[in-house]
Amino acid sequence: MKRNQGVSLRSPGVDAASLEIRIAGPDDASALAATTRLGFESYRDWAPDGWRPPPRSLEMRAIRERLRQTTTWCAMALEPDGVPAGHVGITHANERERAHVRIPGRAHLWMLFVRPPWWGTGLATRLHALGLEEASRQGYRTIRLYTPAGQARARAFYAREGWTPAGQPFEEPLLGLQLVEYRRELCSSR
Repeated sequence: MKRNQGVSLRSPGVDAASLEIRIAGPDDASALAATTRLGFESYRDWAPDGWRPPPRSLEMRAIRERLRQTTTWCAMALEPDGVPAGHVGITHANERERAHVRIPGRAHLWMLFVRPPWWGTGLATRLHALGLEEASRQGYRTIRLYTPAGQARARAFYAREGWTPAGQPFEEPLLGLQLVEYRRELCSSR
């Protein structure tokens, strides 16, 4: 990966369809957190003045813990030199107000982040499709996600991919932003 004035550039001649995709595990938490951090940093473009992403150490710990759960699946896309390009993760959905109560038949799109050099290349669409396929393969009938209410780019992506808003925006204290829940049906592969 080439770097120019601190900005990552994607490998020339490499397209999103040719990137290696592999299953991520707890040892990948640092790489996943770095990609997630780049996504969070982009929120500064639209977030309220003074907004700051959650501490990286907190994000890395949360990712590592989630990846240790048997209900979590995560895949990451890698450039030919091994540099992460993006990732997608799913897990089971729990009630928001009662996090210990699982919602039967519903998956949760836990995270979908693509590094900025790969924005607009089709990588997010490819990773998204893999996440939905895995959720279907695991027997889920529906899937939900949370995305920031102010994140117009992500909200437009999810709308194009068949997601619909479900309910009113709500405060997420850890992130310091309002989130919107989206849902969609899954195709059964069983």
